[in-house]
Amino acid sequence: MTAWRLFSSGRLKELTRRTARFLLALNKTKEEILYPEWRRNWVELNESEREKIVQMAIDLPHNPSFSLLLNNQEQASTSILKTINSILNQLYPNWILFIDGYDLLDKKGQQKIFEIQDTRIKIVDSYPSNSSELGEWVVEVAPGVQLDEKALFANALAIVNNPEVKIVYGDHDHIDASNNFCDPHMKPDWNPDLFAAMNYLGPLIAVEKELWIDNRTEKTDLNGLLSQTVESVSGDEIFHICDVLASVPVTDSRTHLSPNCKRTIHPLPEPNPSVSILIPTRDNGRMLDKCLKSIFEETSYSNFEVILVDHETSESKALKVIEEFKKKESFKTINFSGSFNFASMMNLAGAHAEGDVLILLNNDVEAIDSGWLQELVSQVSRPEVGIVGALLLFSDGTIQHAGIHPGLGGLMGHGHKHLLGDSSGYFSRLKAVHSVAAVTGACMAVKKSTWVDLGGMNEDLAVAYNDVDLCLKARNSGLRVLFTPFARLLHHESVSRGIDESVEKNQRLQDEIKIIQHEWGSFLDNDPAYNTNLSFDGGGFKLNKNPANNFKTIF
Repeated sequence: MTAWRLFSSGRLKELTRRTARFLLALNKTKEEILYPEWRRNWVELNESEREKIVQMAIDLPHNPSFSLLLNNQEQASTSILKTINSILNQLYPNWILFIDGYDLLDKKGQQKIFEIQDTRIKIVDSYPSNSSELGEWVVEVAPGVQLDEKALFANALAIVNNPEVKIVYGDHDHIDASNNFCDPHMKPDWNPDLFAAMNYLGPLIAVEKELWIDNRTEKTDLNGLLSQTVESVSGDEIFHICDVLASVPVTDSRTHLSPNCKRTIHPLPEPNPSVSILIPTRDNGRMLDKCLKSIFEETSYSNFEVILVDHETSESKALKVIEEFKKKESFKTINFSGSFNFASMMNLAGAHAEGDVLILLNNDVEAIDSGWLQELVSQVSRPEVGIVGALLLFSDGTIQHAGIHPGLGGLMGHGHKHLLGDSSGYFSRLKAVHSVAAVTGACMAVKKSTWVDLGGMNEDLAVAYNDVDLCLKARNSGLRVLFTPFARLLHHESVSRGIDESVEKNQRLQDEIKIIQHEWGSFLDNDPAYNTNLSFDGGGFKLNKNPANNFKTIF
C-alpha cells in the first residue's frame, strides 16, 4: 500500500530508496546468524574448556559460596528435576541448594519423587533466613529454569574480579516445546530506567547475602526485593555477565519476546519549566508550515517559545509562513548566514533561548501526539538525566529513530529502524524508557543549564555527529541519555538537506567521523542499551558472529 501511494503520487525517488532499503534488509536477513550455530560456538563447552574451568575454579584466590533457593510451586516435579539436574551439573562446586516444598517429603520427612544422594541439596519447609545458614550469595531459581554448566563459575569469577559488586546477572535464552534452545535475550549493563519498566535481570540473579536478608520478607517476592535493593546500591555494584547462563522453558506463544512493561510517570516540576523550541530552517515552506502548525495546534504543554533560525530563506512560500507565525507572541526568528552548520545554528539559538529546557527540532518534524512535549520535559527535568530523545516515525508509520547505537568504524545507526511504529522491538525495548548511547538532534530535549555546562554543540561537526557528540559529553559527565517511546512525532527525514549522495558530502561525513573518533576513542563504542553478543551494525539487535566480551573469549 505504501509503495502504491509513493508511485501514484509521483515520488519515484522515494520509492526507489525504500525499495533499495527493503532489498538490503532481505540480503542482511540471509546473512543472519542462526542461534543454534551461535550457541554451539559461544555458549556450549567442549571437554577441554570444562577441564580449564574446573582448574580455574581451584585456582581462584577466593571461592564465593552460593545458596540456591528453589520453590516447588504446584508440585512441578518434572520442571524441578530439570532445574536440579542443571545445578548438579555445575562445574563450580561451592553451592548448597534449598528446596522449599512439603510435597517432596513423605510422612517421615524422607525425600520422595526422586532420589538424590548429594549432601548439598536440602529439602526444607521454608527458606533459611539466618545469616549463618546461607552462603555468601543467594540465588533464587524458578522451577524449570536450567542453568548452564558454567553459570555459577561465571558468577564466582565476576565476584572475585569485582569485589565491590552486590548484584550479578547474566543473559539467558529459552527452550521451546520441542526442547530446542531459542530466542536469546542479550541484555544491557545496568540500565535503571529499563529496569523500572521491566525486570530484565532474571532469571539468574545472584544477590549478596546481607543485601538479600535485609530486603527479603515473606511479603516481598524477588521482583520486590530487587526493586528495593537497587535503590540502595550504586550502578557500579550491579554487574552484568555477557553470556547466556540460564534457559527458560516457554510455550509456542512466544509472548516471552514481548515482556510486559510498566510506564513510570515522572511529575513535572512546579512551576512548570519554560521551554524553548529551536528550529533551523531554509525554504521548504510547506514543510515548515506543517511543523509549526503541529507545534502550536497539537501540543498540550503550553509554556513554550519557538525560536526559528532562518538560514537565508528565499522561497516565497517559506517567507510567507515565517511572516505569519511572527504574529505570535511566543515566536521569534534569528538569522544565520553562510554554509550550513547545524551545530552553529543551534548554539546561536541556544544563546537567545530564555527557556529552562531546550528542544532541538528539525523543520521536517511534525507533532502528532499532544503529550509529546510534556513527556520530554518531565523526563529531562529529572536531575540524573541529561538528554532525552523521542520516537520518530517516517511518514508511512515505520520507525526512523528509537535511539542511536554504535556501528563499525565509528558509524552510528538508529536502532529498530523501519520496524512498524507500534512494534514492541527487541524484548519490548520500544515500550520502555531506557538509556541509550545517543539520540538524534532532530528531536532532542536538554536542560538549558546542562547545555551551558556541556558547552553546547561542537561546531567542527557541522552536519553529522554533533548530536552524538553532545550525548557523549552528557554521559561522560555522569548524566543519562534517554530514549522515550511516549513522545511520538513524524520525521520527514532529509527534506531540508537532501540525502548525502555526493562524493563531497561523503568526504565531509568521513572527516566528521575522524573528528569524533579522535575525541572519544573507545568510549564511542560504549552503549548502555546494547550487548557485545549483538552485532555492532548500528542497532539491529542481531547476533554478533565474533562477540568481543563473551565469557568464552577467556579461553
